[in-house]
Amino acid sequence: MRIIDQRNVQSLSGARNLRGGGAVGGARFTLDQGSPTAKAEGAAPAAILGGLEALIAIQSEDTTKERRRRGVRRGQGLLDLLDELKIALLAGNLPADLQMRLSMAMRDESFSGDPRLDSILEGIDLRAAVELAKLRKAART
Repeated sequence: MRIIDQRNVQSLSGARNLRGGGAVGGARFTLDQGSPTAKAEGAAPAAILGGLEALIAIQSEDTTKERRRRGVRRGQGLLDLLDELKIALLAGNLPADLQMRLSMAMRDESFSGDPRLDSILEGIDLRAAVELAKLRKAART
């Protein structure tokens, strides 16, 4: 909040004493009623910018962006799990829950609607499926 009028504090305290004492001649607050037409103009509703088609288009755009974000998050999560698997295999200690986390991440097969992103996600899914099959085969042996 910006204060533009900077009066002396002592002058304001004197006005309070006058008001409290009931002195006549002090500054009074009055509310400007204005003209009736000014009130009607201020209360006018905002114009509707578009019809139902515009609202549907906005909602579908948000849905498309959200699906794309979810796809990117899913792909990044799978890549992180595959990196964790690679590091664990190189270190020689495979965490027991890694196979379960990888299979849980593979269950969510949502598509973003973007053909390029979906093709990348399919490649990541294929690599994760291959690594999961290797882990399951190693667990049986």
